[in-house]
Amino acid sequence: MKRLLPCQIFLFTMVLVFCGCEQQPAIKPSGKSIKIGIIAPFSGSDFAKGEEGLKGVQTAIKIQPLLDNGDRIEIIIKDDQNDPVKAVKALQELTQTGQVSALVTFSRSGPVLAMARVANTYKTPIIAALATHPDVTKGNDYVSQICFDNIFQGQVAALFVRDDLLLDRVAIFKSPDSFYSSNLATEFERKFTALGGEVTDVIEITDQGTDILKGVQAKNPELLYLPVTVTDVITIIQEVKQMRWAPRLMASDGLLATVFTQHKEQLGLLDGLLATEFFHNASQGTRFADRAGAAHKGRATSYTAMGIEGMAILLDAMNRCDDPANRQCINRQVRSTVDFEGLQGKISIDSNGKADRPLLINAIKNSQLKYIVKVY
Repeated sequence: MKRLLPCQIFLFTMVLVFCGCEQQPAIKPSGKSIKIGIIAPFSGSDFAKGEEGLKGVQTAIKIQPLLDNGDRIEIIIKDDQNDPVKAVKALQELTQTGQVSALVTFSRSGPVLAMARVANTYKTPIIAALATHPDVTKGNDYVSQICFDNIFQGQVAALFVRDDLLLDRVAIFKSPDSFYSSNLATEFERKFTALGGEVTDVIEITDQGTDILKGVQAKNPELLYLPVTVTDVITIIQEVKQMRWAPRLMASDGLLATVFTQHKEQLGLLDGLLATEFFHNASQGTRFADRAGAAHKGRATSYTAMGIEGMAILLDAMNRCDDPANRQCINRQVRSTVDFEGLQGKISIDSNGKADRPLLINAIKNSQLKYIVKVY
């Protein structure tokens, strides 16, 4: 049997000491809970946003089951079906009857804009995980937008098409009754034309189908920009293929996540489709991404990712409050987030509730999600 020399014993002891110092003491449960509300579509055409977003919230809580003071998180869920009226009603019920300390929403821009108009009345921090309209944080003190907004998204998409794909002519499709679609189409058009590109058409989605597309084709656009619903994208691509036309195609955030959760049967049809996104597990992630990957079981979409990040940012803000249930403190700390380590990179939120975060461009290739590039 080998004997340790005195110096070896000293070094071995010091290793144990330093390792022991690095270990975090276990948090003792306080026996108290803090209520957090989730407002999202859990039914209807956008149910994937709610279901996948909630999985992300649950993953973040699994990573940190107790706050630093020992309090646990209790989740209360409300289904707004992406309806502005139902979203405002859910906000009222959760803040007044449910007594939540904060909310996370996975609803689209329309419902979140409706909540934003009355947010100051209820004085409860709202984290908007997926609502990208630039006015979500305007005129209120309580909605913080942890996703990028349409100004940044539209500009990055236009830059990518013009400078990376080297395309000169684009046709834009939009839904005139959608806050999100119309705003994003406008931002893309503004940036693309400023870069010297030509927008050959701006088409409002109607029931006119192929007759409209023939007119679009006649102007020879090299790419169709499609910030519209997945149903509209599928319909347009089906009609384009029937015409034996093959322009490049680009959609906006969330569409690929919806395709992979609700329209897998269409993956072959959508092969080659590009889209701006929040997340891809093949891109260079962070240490937090490694922890989230270990905690989350199963496939993750960008909706899941935003649920993880949204809840993790909220928990971080709560831990910086003397009273982690205090709405005013939580709101102030959310809007003081600096260089939070998200899944894809650093996230900061300014005093106006706007996030500075990375954007990804992904594609569908051979029925798989393919990572293209990350932009800061």
